[in-house]
Amino acid sequence: MMQVKRYIAPTFAEALIQAKNELGTEAMIVESKKLKIGGFMGFFQRQVTELTVAVDRPANGKPSAGTKPHPAAHHAAPATSPVLAAATAAAAPTQAQVTALQPMNLTNLEREMASLRTTVARLLERGLGPAPVHQLQGFSRKVFEELVERGVDHTAALDIGQRIRSDGPEGQEALRRELTRLIGPGAPIVPVPGERKVVALIGPTGVGKTTTLAKLAAQFTLERGMKIGLITSDTFRIAAIDQLRIYADILGVPMYAVDTPADAARALSETADRDLVLVDTGGRNHKDAQRMLELKELLSVLRPDETHLCFSLTANPKDVFDSLDYYLPMGVNRLTFTKLDEASAPGLMLNVRMRCNHPLSYVTHGQSVPDDLTPADEADFSKILMGA
Repeated sequence: MMQVKRYIAPTFAEALIQAKNELGTEAMIVESKKLKIGGFMGFFQRQVTELTVAVDRPANGKPSAGTKPHPAAHHAAPATSPVLAAATAAAAPTQAQVTALQPMNLTNLEREMASLRTTVARLLERGLGPAPVHQLQGFSRKVFEELVERGVDHTAALDIGQRIRSDGPEGQEALRRELTRLIGPGAPIVPVPGERKVVALIGPTGVGKTTTLAKLAAQFTLERGMKIGLITSDTFRIAAIDQLRIYADILGVPMYAVDTPADAARALSETADRDLVLVDTGGRNHKDAQRMLELKELLSVLRPDETHLCFSLTANPKDVFDSLDYYLPMGVNRLTFTKLDEASAPGLMLNVRMRCNHPLSYVTHGQSVPDDLTPADEADFSKILMGA
């Protein structure tokens, strides 16, 4: 007799553990999908995993030979709401559908169990067993789940959830204060008229440095009346030079394209009368030692007062953290994050901020120049990180 059950849990791993505990290791995954439940007016709506699992049992209802229930199988599974229970019952697959999936699901189950073992091992190494997470209740649990969903590191999300004890407006205000504390004070560019400040934007390829620089130039020229100069070393992309030259012509500011340290020195001399000199650098693959050396030599000539390391919030977190060790020694003292409007996991900015003790300067959220750029000291990170 084929027994089919569904499990709903915050994560795939937890749903799989529930299934294994109750049905044993011979259970087969029939379907896995994501659902969004709960929330209030779109705030705190959380994503859960619905896992459909089947196991072939004899008529007496006991596991087939060779199947041993998990020692924890006698514990009751977490209760679900009537709405979820009805949805689970309505979508039950037929035995024929389950049987047709058996050959593939056995392989999938083995693969998923191997992945689960790796995940659990990593959590244990970081001191994150299931117990601390399950101790979170109510609003604290919602905070933890939403932060993890938005890409915040599990350890940081757990710590934040444990600090938020109350619900309602008081809890939301406590959450806002905690996230603001962790992000730290913003540090946007503050030029002083008559005192030249040189600011360089560096970072990997494709993060939007040129567009960000154009937004900065437009804001400081049109809105603050500053005397701006532009320098670009992104000579590998002809389109980048043309794009920046168009902005320079529109704003009526000088622009210099440099290819060597000597060129950079001349450009720096030509912009001595500017209030703010913005430097656009070509994207560098941190694994390319020669290109990184060229960037280091350029910065040694320009000697920028501020060096803003730019990362896209759509980037692979592993790539971002791998590159930090290469970029940070180059005099980085600000962090800028781009493409917030395209990001599903903006928690990356909190993870990076907690990894390196440099303040955030700006967050960009679109292609519009100069509008889609927000100074970090004006951003509401509770809304950004909580999905509101």
